[in-house]
Amino acid sequence: MFKFFRRMRQRLLGENRISKYLLYAIGEIVLVVIGILIALQINNWNTKRIENQQEQNLLLSLKQEFKLNLKELQRDHKINVASQSAALALLQENRVNYSPKQLDSLVGKALNFATFDARIGIISEAIASGKLALIKSDELKNHLSQWTGELNDLQEDVVIRRDYWIHNASTLFRKYIPLRNMNEAQYRSDYHSDVIIERIEVPAKNYNIFLNSLEVDGVIYDLYVNQKFVTINEASIEAYILKVLNLLEENIEYD
Repeated sequence: MFKFFRRMRQRLLGENRISKYLLYAIGEIVLVVIGILIALQINNWNTKRIENQQEQNLLLSLKQEFKLNLKELQRDHKINVASQSAALALLQENRVNYSPKQLDSLVGKALNFATFDARIGIISEAIASGKLALIKSDELKNHLSQWTGELNDLQEDVVIRRDYWIHNASTLFRKYIPLRNMNEAQYRSDYHSDVIIERIEVPAKNYNIFLNSLEVDGVIYDLYVNQKFVTINEASIEAYILKVLNLLEENIEYD
């Protein structure tokens, strides 16, 4: 091909046909430019195709990760709502009518906390590697960038709840009632144990003192409030995850 163009130029020059040579030269330049533009277009198309495939792979991985997070969050939220309800029941006037075994059950449920441990491997890697920029939807990117903040808000309340139990509730409750009796009420599908801890009996007056103590009442109220903040945050995160999953679904291209 190049030999053909070279011979053509040499023939035109040899025949002293300068005007035709110039036209030919211009045409040759135009052809070269068009060729370069076509090559660039093909390269750009190929780059976009690769980036689009990378985006789709990322979206599918994020969808799987957030679906797992939603499942675990809903399970933990159910446990914490039950814990909150049990604490509220212990604040009612009719609590004095409960038997020691019923009180053990209520206290056990009130102290049966669940902590949401989010899976963040995919999104953390996407942020660290810059792959988050592959996502074309600005709305989805904005929501994903808020994930860490959502988890931090929940974690603050979880730490407050845990520390209050360790430093306040635990040391007070064990003065009056056996904490080992709460074990039966704290059975969870995600935390199975074959060890059976037998109940022990204590004088009924221990439970009466426990129920009539203003200090105990205040601690139960604090546990209720701490748990309430956790469940409120969990409900907020659940709504956030559902929104993210909806946005992911809108941007995934199924064949």
